[in-house]
Amino acid sequence: MGMEQGVKAGFAQGLALLLPATSAVMGILLLVPVAPQMMQAFADVPGVEFLVPVLLTLPGLCIALFSPLAGMLGDRLGRKRLLIGAMLVYGLAGMVPMVLSDIYQILASRLVVGICEALIMTLSTTLIGDLFTGQARERWLSSQTAVASVSALVFLALGGLLGREGWQAPFAIYGLAWPMALGVLLLVREPARVERQVPGWSALPGRHVLLTSVTTVLAAILFYTIQINVSTVLPGFGVTDPAKIGLFSAIASIGTPLGSLIFWTVAKRDVRLLLGVEFALMAAAFLAMAQAPDSTWFIASAFVGQVAAGLLLPTLLTWAMSALAFEVRGRGMGIWQSSFAIGQFLSALVVPALAAATGGTIDAFPVIAAGALVVGLLSLLLLFRSGWRAA
Repeated sequence: MGMEQGVKAGFAQGLALLLPATSAVMGILLLVPVAPQMMQAFADVPGVEFLVPVLLTLPGLCIALFSPLAGMLGDRLGRKRLLIGAMLVYGLAGMVPMVLSDIYQILASRLVVGICEALIMTLSTTLIGDLFTGQARERWLSSQTAVASVSALVFLALGGLLGREGWQAPFAIYGLAWPMALGVLLLVREPARVERQVPGWSALPGRHVLLTSVTTVLAAILFYTIQINVSTVLPGFGVTDPAKIGLFSAIASIGTPLGSLIFWTVAKRDVRLLLGVEFALMAAAFLAMAQAPDSTWFIASAFVGQVAAGLLLPTLLTWAMSALAFEVRGRGMGIWQSSFAIGQFLSALVVPALAAATGGTIDAFPVIAAGALVVGLLSLLLLFRSGWRAA
């Protein structure tokens, strides 16, 4: 790995690369509080009830579609310049709806935001892998999960506050991408690239990438099922006040950054052991949510599920990165980001389908728990079969 020498990275560099990871969260959650206002503003547009949800979810879909391409460009052209360029365009495309009144133009701007997000998420994660190794890398990658989950609460609150000024106001927050880009420009020094032929996709460790990607899709489905459905299930427990629903959802969400911090202490363990325990914990949380006698139990169970998610994401990310050489790291991370976004997209399809089959969202939870348990047991089985050797 001689290509990565000569760059000393510390706290400032890590922080400069952490902040761009909030862009994907910003992309979705800023607009959630103003979605009803947008529905009213464009009430005369045919199909608006379909178009507004697409506005929210389009960037996530772009991450699923374009991240592998973003990784390939990062491997070929270098990561830093591309990252800064993507952040500058992201800020501009993000803020442009403040002066637009045509929903189709806004959709086009959201498409650009999504393509930039694919670049930003893939390249910032890849650079963390380039600049840090060992424990430092594990800590920065788990901090990415923590920062993204804390920023989710901040952006939801900001979107709601700014939404009082009208549906266009929250788009101003996208301007934050510009000072973040300046931070990357001033603080991050890219590892020197040795000029040589950039290897093709076949240079990726195929089996490793496939295994980490499939596991990540499953983990993302579980992660977003809790995130999305806490607020929809609470009314069934008699909690209907929006402020209370928001508070309860926030309490559950605090579990994710907590899980990411716990990861710091267990990161050295065998990845199969970690995955086995984390998926089992996830299964237990879903079973407990399904059996919860009241809203307090339900939120406590959801909190445990979010702690498991906070542990699971950095485990998957460090595992995915562990076998990627510098030359193909961008593509490997692009595929990982894509897998995570596909899981997010699938959770919005899987849960309603299971709910329809079982009679309700909460009735679908035991089925989801069974799925999580199977994945956890498979991980532990692989551990026993290998005779407890380190991965």
